[in-house]
Amino acid sequence: MKQVALHQWHKEHNKRIAEFHKKHETEIQRGENGNGLLARWERFFYNNVISLFRT
Repeated sequence: MKQVALHQWHKEHNKRIAEFHKKHETEIQRGENGNGLLARWERFFYNNVISLFRT
């Protein structure tokens, strides 16, 4: 794979990942990310740690 093609693919990949993270953050804020142990820890961490740094 040529460097230019790889660079373009990586830019598109980063854009998709950024969109996913924005969507996922919204789901966490609404409490729609599930009821499993990992989802609960994720909400706890977001609400008690990350949200403090954003304000």
